[in-house]
Amino acid sequence: MDDKIVTPEIVESEKQGLSPAIVEDNKTMLTERYVETAGKQIELRSKLIITALKALKPHDFQDFEGKPYLEGEGAARIMAVVRGFKVGEAKFTIEQIAPHYFVDCSIPIEFMGATTVAIGDCSTSDSFFTGRDGKSGRFKRYVDQTGSEIMASRLLLGDAKKKARENSISRGVSELLGLKGLTWGDLEQLGFSRSGAGATVTFKQGSQGAEAKTLTVTEARSAKAGSIINIKAVLVDYVVKQVGKDKKDITSHVVDDGKNKITVKKWGTFDESLILNQSVYCSGVKVESYQGANQYLAANIEAVESEAQNGNDASIG
Repeated sequence: MDDKIVTPEIVESEKQGLSPAIVEDNKTMLTERYVETAGKQIELRSKLIITALKALKPHDFQDFEGKPYLEGEGAARIMAVVRGFKVGEAKFTIEQIAPHYFVDCSIPIEFMGATTVAIGDCSTSDSFFTGRDGKSGRFKRYVDQTGSEIMASRLLLGDAKKKARENSISRGVSELLGLKGLTWGDLEQLGFSRSGAGATVTFKQGSQGAEAKTLTVTEARSAKAGSIINIKAVLVDYVVKQVGKDKKDITSHVVDDGKNKITVKKWGTFDESLILNQSVYCSGVKVESYQGANQYLAANIEAVESEAQNGNDASIG
């Protein structure tokens, strides 16, 4: 007895209907069935978004510079309801600018055949960890517990890695589900208000006590006079001069981002721990205008030590 499975033959017209496109006279044309299916996908996707948002709480959205941003806990709630997300292994890149760590996390995420590599970041210098004055917050609590600022910094590194991973997953879920780009107006129609956001993050350059943005050299060239910024770039040259009646030392650091160069000055002689052609982090840079051109005076300039490590986060089916 022949055990071969017999399948009905599909005629050519049916093949064309199943295919996303047909070819005629060497030209590719979409089929009506494909367009209708795409339209149905859009309709179903909209219903899926509404269903996913029902799983969220009002504070799961953060007000990030006037735009809604899905928090990590909110992304976890969505994945618990909308099954099918596949989250790959997290890979971390860590830069140390003593005593702080700057963490980038990349995770491959898949949903319904679509894929992306989501990037999330976090820094132990954020006020969430250090407090607005740099002396309170979680960092102070760890110092009190361990009696060591070095141990406190290492403990914060673990917190920063966790937060970077949450941010990465949040961005991946938002992108693949279609939440990216939604406005507060869109969300208000679905029951979420901006006033109910879990947190508000606003970057205001030059305002006292505000977070300072970290810019490239090219971006710093366009910074407004009076603003306070940070600059990350490569140190390519330096000159030490003595100014004023007191012959006070001031060092001019030439930094480069591969596109443009600027000079960032800092009071004092050259720090011998800095190495030419390696990355530096210029913090607390005050931007001033002189004869139509920007001038930059940094509160501190430190070397950037990079290390990369892979995380051991398991995949989530």
